[in-house]
Amino acid sequence: MNSELTPEEKYLKSFLKFLLILSLLTLFFNFYPKLTPAFLGSLAGQAYVILSANSILQAFLIVLLLALAIGDVRRFSPLIRLFKWILGIAIIWTAIEWIRGKDAPVGTTHLAQVITYAVAFTGLWFLFRAAGIARYKLKYLSIQQFQTLQAMAEVCISGDTDLYKLQIEPLQMATNVDNYLSSFEATNKWVMKLVLTAMEIYPLLSLNPMLSLMQPAARLDFLKKRFITDFEFQNLPAWYGEIIQAAIRMTKQICFMGYYSDPTVYESIGYVPFSKRKDVDERKRIFPVTPSPANSLQVLDDADVKSSEITADVVIVGSGAGASILAYQLVEAGRKVLLVERGGFEKPSTFTEDEVDQVSRLYANGALQLSRDFRFQVFQGSCVGGSTTVNNAVCFETPDYILDKWINEMGIKLDRTRYLASMEAVYKLMKVSHTPIMTDDRFLNPGGRLFAEACAKLGYTKPELDSVMANINGCLGSGYCNMGCAYGKKLSMLDTILPQIQMAHPGSLQIITNCEAISFNKSGTRIVSLTGKFKSGRSITIKGNTFVSSAGAISSSILLLKSKLGIANAGKKLAFNLGTQITAAYKDTVNSYDGLQISHFLKTNDRRFVMETWYNPPMFQSTAMPGWFDQHFNNMLHYGNMACTGVLVGTASNAEVKIAGLFGRDINYVPTEDDFESLMTGLEKAAEIYLTGGAERVMPNTFDYYEYKTVAELKENFRKNIKASPDISTGTGHPQGGNVMSNDPATGVVDENFKVYGYDNLFVCDASVFPTSLGVNPQITVMSLAHYAGPIIAAN
Repeated sequence: MNSELTPEEKYLKSFLKFLLILSLLTLFFNFYPKLTPAFLGSLAGQAYVILSANSILQAFLIVLLLALAIGDVRRFSPLIRLFKWILGIAIIWTAIEWIRGKDAPVGTTHLAQVITYAVAFTGLWFLFRAAGIARYKLKYLSIQQFQTLQAMAEVCISGDTDLYKLQIEPLQMATNVDNYLSSFEATNKWVMKLVLTAMEIYPLLSLNPMLSLMQPAARLDFLKKRFITDFEFQNLPAWYGEIIQAAIRMTKQICFMGYYSDPTVYESIGYVPFSKRKDVDERKRIFPVTPSPANSLQVLDDADVKSSEITADVVIVGSGAGASILAYQLVEAGRKVLLVERGGFEKPSTFTEDEVDQVSRLYANGALQLSRDFRFQVFQGSCVGGSTTVNNAVCFETPDYILDKWINEMGIKLDRTRYLASMEAVYKLMKVSHTPIMTDDRFLNPGGRLFAEACAKLGYTKPELDSVMANINGCLGSGYCNMGCAYGKKLSMLDTILPQIQMAHPGSLQIITNCEAISFNKSGTRIVSLTGKFKSGRSITIKGNTFVSSAGAISSSILLLKSKLGIANAGKKLAFNLGTQITAAYKDTVNSYDGLQISHFLKTNDRRFVMETWYNPPMFQSTAMPGWFDQHFNNMLHYGNMACTGVLVGTASNAEVKIAGLFGRDINYVPTEDDFESLMTGLEKAAEIYLTGGAERVMPNTFDYYEYKTVAELKENFRKNIKASPDISTGTGHPQGGNVMSNDPATGVVDENFKVYGYDNLFVCDASVFPTSLGVNPQITVMSLAHYAGPIIAAN
């Protein structure tokens, strides 16, 4: 950073000099009253009383503090901040004394004290803030939050730096994060400010200096004790430890974001972006790239919708898998459809290789959904095309035993024959394929091939073990599935169905973007309108004949709850595909990033779990990489030598989402003992497969760090180390249920026709209607249900 002071820092220095001169003059006139000009006599006396509070030691300490700060406003910025706080406390204390009727110090008044302190505090606050913003070029964080983040980066990104030098310094990491947060479009990103502020002052509770003022070694020791060895929380409420550990975890992860998303770091960890890989031209020759139809999609934004009230035929909230297939069916049936999408419209031609930029544009609020205890994260896309724009496009048929359970055991009146016909139609419509149409075998995830070879050694064969099927055509193997495909190879709703509808049926499909659905509005048993709100804050009323919520399991539940329609079961019986991963390290280079992100699966007769091989670009992968602090840093140095497999378990429907909590989306979920046992069984099996296949070590993503180098060591210690769900990091991109389908309004939200009980023209058509979780990737089931529901809703 430039050592020359910015103009704002010079203004701050001048103001401090002004305060110092006033203080010195006040002391001088107090010691030499005969030299005090007559017109300053009374004023000088008051100034001395205010400066010293009748303590000459206090006066000299203030003078010393100001002199030090003037000497180096950057080095002694903590002193300036301390002085600012002292002034703030003095204002409050004096005001309290005044209100209580206490006498002011002899020689002055409470009013004079408050005015003096307030002027000094206001000037110092304004100039200190301006100086910090100018020095660090801040765009979003405050100075204090930025310095806390810098202090965290100093200990979070650290390892054997004698052998491996940091590629960027903590200051640059913090700058990266500030830049990213300023462009991040999530409305709930303010939580990061809250977390950083809490992290800064938290050490004061144990009589330690504030976090950014600690020496690095002491800071690291402090964080390790409170994150890894949580014995200090044993006599405190459980929620206290959960919040502290969650705050540390969130802060560390944004440090990873600031470091591993920087291209300067790539070479040190063995990563090469797709555009710079040696065979990129050859891949494009095999699978030529053509412009995506999405680039010509017509959408409406705030500026395009002039009226505060509009009218449509069918109003669908969402634009993802369920919404788009349903829109396709409705338009084919002659209805006109308006999609209302909370996220923005991002053309694939503008997609970049910058992970954080893509997360901001395609996920927004969908990247910051956490369970009540902060241990379980729910990722969902928030853009035109919904999660189909950012998912891995993996396609599994609805399992037969799940359909049996829904229809035969739960008595739901789905027409099985017609549903299977819809699923077959969806496979054709979405051009679901296998290699070599999906991609060339060479462009599959290299780490996935190692896993598949290890599975084969253990006797697994097709159909249990195979490469995935997906709605992908001619994948180049960029590894960018979760950050949007710029090459038009992933056949998402954005790239296929939505532009196809507009081209085939001009005027029959409109899409309003950046508009959050706030509530359905009723009159008797009919919904008469939807209230939406643009990002600008402007509200809009959308009237219609038929209304459908297809916003996903979480958002549809929240929308029904916000609408206050008296739906008792909305948000209940929520389930997930609970997921975690095992990471395997190999002696030789693997480059798992260089291929289709999810490439292979193992789906045994044990229905409790499914395994899927996957790997991400560095920033995404760093958030799932096992280890903390130096362990994490050293593992990321071997990023190119690793492979990863996720284990998914279809959970019980024991979760619930409410309008509460920091995000207004309170997901109350703790895995059941059976679901946790299933997850551990699958994870241990995946680890065994890797070790059998030649991996040097395997690592689960646990809070305490463990690695296993032999199958014997794994079997002896795995279950001893991981005893309960808080011991391991879990998450999902597959929430299901919440507005479940049922024949009984006492137990469900919608009937077999997807109609909300108690309303004539309100429907729900997305994963939230699933009566149970699937245990496999749900997008085909979502699309098939939407295809099935199309004729029913069209006739409404």
